Amino acid sequence: MAVALHFLFSDIHQIFRALIFSVLLLPAFSVGQQHSPLDSGNANGYVARILNDSPNEVADALERAEKLYLDGKLPQGANPIAIILHGPEVEIFFKDNYEEYKKIVDLAARLSAFGVVDVRVCETQSGIMGRGRSSIHSFIGTVPFGPTEVKRLLDQQNYVYF
Repeated sequence: MAVALHFLFSDIHQIFRALIFSVLLLPAFSVGQQHSPLDSGNANGYVARILNDSPNEVADALERAEKLYLDGKLPQGANPIAIILHGPEVEIFFKDNYEEYKKIVDLAARLSAFGVVDVRVCETQSGIMGRGRSSIHSFIGTVPFGPTEVKRLLDQQNYVYF
């Protein structure tokens, strides 16, 4: 495990250097679609399409992002894939649910550390579930209202679904 972590973290320096020196676009791909993730070269970034509000769907999106990363199909310097969660699936990232969702949380943490994904949860949904920011793992960001953030990324930031 220590060897694997050392190998993975040694790439962080290269990733950050690439982020500074290049502005490349991360092509789009949509969860469940069969087209290549490199089909759309005009986007500034990509946002995961989470339709069923399920932990399995979140895991699938993370696993696809990991595969692209491991296969070297993500351009150096690309913006992280935004994963904005605003349904009941936000419970994945509550600290007290770690044991239940350990595999998903660990994958999200690793991909976040490498700059592959940027996972954020909806503060409104968390509040509805009786949880505040302190209940969420520290590597997870928050947004006031998830649907509005997704719309902002798509409409104002020129992101596309992957």
